[in-house]
Amino acid sequence: MTSTPSTRGGIETLSQVGLAALTVVFGLQTLRVLLPLIVYHYGVRPGVTSIDMGAYAFGTFLVAFLAAVLRRLLKPQGLLALSAGGLALLRLGEQLSPSPALDLTLATAGTALFVLFLPTYLGHIRSRGAAGTGGYALALLLGLALDTGLHGAFGTYDLSWQPGAGTALLVVVLVLVQLALLARALRVPDSRRPSDAGFLAALPFLALGPFLFLQALLFQNIAHLTVVTGWPRPAAFAWVVLANAAAVALATVAVGRARRGWWPGALFLGAVLVLALWMMSLGGWAGAAGLFLGQVSAAGELALILAKQGARADRPGLWRTSVAHGLGMVLLVSLTFAYYIGYDLRVPYDNTILLPVAGVVLLACALAAAALLPGARPAVPLDWRPAGAALAVLLLPLFSWAAWRAPQPVVGQGWPIRVMTYNLHQGFDTEGRLGMEALARVIEGSGAQVVALQEVSRGWYINSSLDMLVWLSRRLGMPYLFGPAADPVWGNAILSRYPIREHGSGSMPRGDAPMKRGYLWARIDLGQGQELLVIATHLHHVEEESQIRLPQVATIVKFWAGRERTVILGDMNSWPPSPEMALFRQAGLRDAFAEIGSGDGYTYASNKLYERIDYIWVSPDLKVSDLAIPQSTASDHLGVAVTVGR
Repeated sequence: MTSTPSTRGGIETLSQVGLAALTVVFGLQTLRVLLPLIVYHYGVRPGVTSIDMGAYAFGTFLVAFLAAVLRRLLKPQGLLALSAGGLALLRLGEQLSPSPALDLTLATAGTALFVLFLPTYLGHIRSRGAAGTGGYALALLLGLALDTGLHGAFGTYDLSWQPGAGTALLVVVLVLVQLALLARALRVPDSRRPSDAGFLAALPFLALGPFLFLQALLFQNIAHLTVVTGWPRPAAFAWVVLANAAAVALATVAVGRARRGWWPGALFLGAVLVLALWMMSLGGWAGAAGLFLGQVSAAGELALILAKQGARADRPGLWRTSVAHGLGMVLLVSLTFAYYIGYDLRVPYDNTILLPVAGVVLLACALAAAALLPGARPAVPLDWRPAGAALAVLLLPLFSWAAWRAPQPVVGQGWPIRVMTYNLHQGFDTEGRLGMEALARVIEGSGAQVVALQEVSRGWYINSSLDMLVWLSRRLGMPYLFGPAADPVWGNAILSRYPIREHGSGSMPRGDAPMKRGYLWARIDLGQGQELLVIATHLHHVEEESQIRLPQVATIVKFWAGRERTVILGDMNSWPPSPEMALFRQAGLRDAFAEIGSGDGYTYASNKLYERIDYIWVSPDLKVSDLAIPQSTASDHLGVAVTVGR
């Protein structure tokens, strides 16, 4: 049977969308490896500062400005093959790599190729006019949907960090499919049609940077939505997938019908986006509605911008698009760096303001694009297949929901109880690899029934957007409590095998420190009519700034108020002779290690121990025995476990 031109065109469109979508998937996965490795592998080297880490990231993304030069040197087909095919092969290499140092090298090179691919493919697809660049918008959105589907299907624990034959095989299959689609695209001869636009027409393409910033921090962040709504993870996963499908559907309409008269639509979508960002800060159903509206409106803005990129293409080369894209990548890195540096350095702004700033930039670019669209642009046939593919991703959260079993507490037998404190270092070992299984084994091996955790990340992009707490809870079969500290998705946690009768959290004074600190408490039902008050905390981390920790300890002591059957656990960032630890002793609390420990009891740094800063304090009526400090480099801290009785 001979295929008709329309059939061939449909297959060609699907191939182009599929190639771009899969390449976007590899690029986003690579980014979620690069940023943590910059922080936890490169950043822990002696003498490396936060500014150095920012410079490393900027240097990687500045490669975007070289797209036009490389396209001229390698020819359009050559740069397309290098950027898309090279990224796929580097992504496969990273999956198989046994070394964080090699991972960093591969992720750096892969990210550079990804930022080159984005303008390169835009130039390639411009030969098909507005329909082509509109399809590029749909491909980007579909790539986001597919990436989120994979990320959620693996419990927000990225494939990149999970060794094993199964994950490697999945990546091999995805790479082979992408390379086959790339080979098909390369068989098409170079088109002589324009691949660039005038500078003013190309400039709105810089919106891709702020767009990706919002996607990474909020709109594709399943862990963040899980926390702010309190929903089970499969429900949050399904909601994000539905938002993605709706976003692709709206973008399909915008691509097909957008013309110059659409500027009121661009203004409306921008207003909805800014409103949605505010709604997400409220949490609950308002937060969920904000995510849905925000993703749909941002997708509509992106579709307008990219529809114009094809409609106004009238020049050869790519240098104007390269400059616009390079500026967008600078914005992406600047916004991300400015957002997270606020947790490490004192900055003169609230980092949450950067989210609406990104939304306003996206709005301005969409308005400019709408104004530059032709007034009498012909309608483009609506292709609903990308939206259908995005909706099909919903099968993944539905399967996840069907298999979901939340851990349930067990009935205890009263005293004694084994407790533990453990700073998780956001899940990264001393080499910089994200290794949740190693952390789980340390906790499991301690025999603890109640565990206080610090540095628990639940959706930070620089920590690979992982929900550490849900992963650990399910892996260990222990229900959890979470107490936000730095922001709504980073803080302290308690895992408990036994029922929790009552719980709460509180904030602590931070002086002029950049990061908020807090404490989390729970009344644990031990069975046999017995209960234990557990207080988990994490004090300010700068060693010489005792004056900040002193009021923090005073806050904890005041909350404790001398109650019996209490343990206070956490990373206190203080040596035993410090005045802040003296406050605990003066209040009548007893240091478990000082009571029964042997040796120096050092708990930091796990790969080169030199200080004891992690503690278990108990009320005077309790007895302690069998103290252990498990040796492991799964975190930069060692955990401390002890058996507590009456």
